[in-house]
Amino acid sequence: MSQTKGFKKTRKLINAGVEIAGGAVGGALGFLAGGPLGAAALGAGGTAISKTLIHIGDELSERLLGPRELTRIGATLALATKEISERIKNGENVRSDGFFEYDESGRSKADELSESVLLKSQREPEEKKIPLLAHLLANISFSTEISVSLGEQMIKAVEQLTYRQLCILRLAAINEHFKLRKTDYRGSDTFPREVYQLMHECYDLYNRGFISNAGHAALGITDIAPAGIRPQGLGADIHNWMQLWQIPIEDIQLLADVLSDTAKK
Repeated sequence: MSQTKGFKKTRKLINAGVEIAGGAVGGALGFLAGGPLGAAALGAGGTAISKTLIHIGDELSERLLGPRELTRIGATLALATKEISERIKNGENVRSDGFFEYDESGRSKADELSESVLLKSQREPEEKKIPLLAHLLANISFSTEISVSLGEQMIKAVEQLTYRQLCILRLAAINEHFKLRKTDYRGSDTFPREVYQLMHECYDLYNRGFISNAGHAALGITDIAPAGIRPQGLGADIHNWMQLWQIPIEDIQLLADVLSDTAKK
């Protein structure tokens, strides 16, 4: 299929994401409108990324998707494309390690990971995760630190995490800015529902190896000390490559209030 026809289908897909992506739709379409030739004005990197995004958008548009699935995929693609365009215009170089090169099957590593991110967004009911998935898709195009295996690991992990767990990862990265409880919950007289629900999510992150607990082993949810948690391993990678600092601070504050020193114990 020609790039022109491919762009038309990708444009329709991106337009479907306007409810979530808003003004990013226009920026994304502006970057892709000229296809590889138009993107060439931004250098070889612009050409490679444009070709990949149009290719994947074209392929996904052929699938049987529900209206909301179209919205999610279109929004993820729009937000990621706009970010990619802005970073290239600001002088950032895309990766040049063969990531965008096509193999004998007609696919590239960029195709593989881009499709994986977009398919995860398709069935993601927590739509607050959509902009974060878009950041991951954009970063995949620039950083040689994100191998295919690491990319797939992060994508699979994020699919299994709740939005609130992503907020916990962010809180863990900046917990010194909040007055969080310094001790664990063993021996507490009360354990309010809102606390133990949140601690279950913290404990799940701990068991996955995504957060540490101030060097102490946690055998249950009451062993977690909120002030001592820190992102680690794949949890740190997810925090960095999904740019979790973009999460609205009010969403982080809600968790900090529950886990604070002054919260009801």
